[in-house]
Amino acid sequence: MTGAARLYGVGRAPQPGLTVACPHCRASVGNACTIPANGRRLANPHPSRIDAATGAAA
Repeated sequence: MTGAARLYGVGRAPQPGLTVACPHCRASVGNACTIPANGRRLANPHPSRIDAATGAAA
């Protein structure tokens, strides 16, 4: 399937937590969360970042 055009909107859904900065690890908007102790990138945003993006009360 080389050279096939990708359809718009097909693929991974954007993570809701990436629309705000992370209050836990201080990752900026659009960047993945990291582990503060060693800087390793996480596959999913921190729960506090998701709460901040969805407007959940802290």
